[in-house]
Amino acid sequence: MRVGFFGVGLMGAPMVERLAMGGHEVMVFNRTRDKAEAIRNGKVSAAGSPLEAVRFGECIILMLADFTAIDETLLRPECLEALKDKSVIQMGTISPGQSLEADEKVRAAGGRYLECPVLGSIGQARSGTLLLMAGGDEEVFLDLKWILDRFGPSPRLIGPVGHGAAIKLAMNQLIAAHMAAFSLSLGYIQKSGVDLDKFLSILRESALNAKMFDNKLPRLLERKYDNPNFPAKHLLKDVDLFLGEAQKSGLDAAALAAIKGILEKTIDSGGGEDDYSSVFERIFSG
Repeated sequence: MRVGFFGVGLMGAPMVERLAMGGHEVMVFNRTRDKAEAIRNGKVSAAGSPLEAVRFGECIILMLADFTAIDETLLRPECLEALKDKSVIQMGTISPGQSLEADEKVRAAGGRYLECPVLGSIGQARSGTLLLMAGGDEEVFLDLKWILDRFGPSPRLIGPVGHGAAIKLAMNQLIAAHMAAFSLSLGYIQKSGVDLDKFLSILRESALNAKMFDNKLPRLLERKYDNPNFPAKHLLKDVDLFLGEAQKSGLDAAALAAIKGILEKTIDSGGGEDDYSSVFERIFSG
């Protein structure tokens, strides 16, 4: 199948590689053209415009940073006009309302729409072991599942459009909360003089442990946050989206609002492109 792929950043690039390995022809579009050119090979070409990628693809996959990027590329009038009889899979993190808006515009143009945000990092994107949370019509999901299988072993249909997006925001809220809580505990242990290995040993035996703690521990101990798996600026965007959803749902999200403040300070201090675990610096420094 010919695939037009939008967004070849940290996650998009290895996902394109998996499509090419699976025998698909891929034309990539990225607003930073150099990134698109960097992954060109026998199966992967670079589009000069969003419209070129749309015209090329039987299926269009979006792995863009936010809804603004989607609106400025795929949802431009000339691209929408070219979507008739094509399928669109939206795989980035946007709000349920934004996904519903994209769905409405794609279907009005004569195309099919499926949201399928992913959970995982660069390693999982390379190995095809991402968790995939689809929202949309079952018929569309089943028709496109064989493409989704390239990215993860068990894509799941959660419900209608918006439901996959909601689960993804709920998961990313947990990323922010877990990272802030672990950073606070780790910082306290280090400053109190308690044996770190004993603390970690007890934590790992408890119901409080999370895999991400050990995944991020080397970064926190070395206080090195370059080569990010998930930049702090993107986590802040997702936290903002969740806070908006929480307000609409009548939920008290004061704890997450405080974490948002820590993320903002992290970014203000130049850490926007660093791994989100760099929130430890703000928490440790007080």
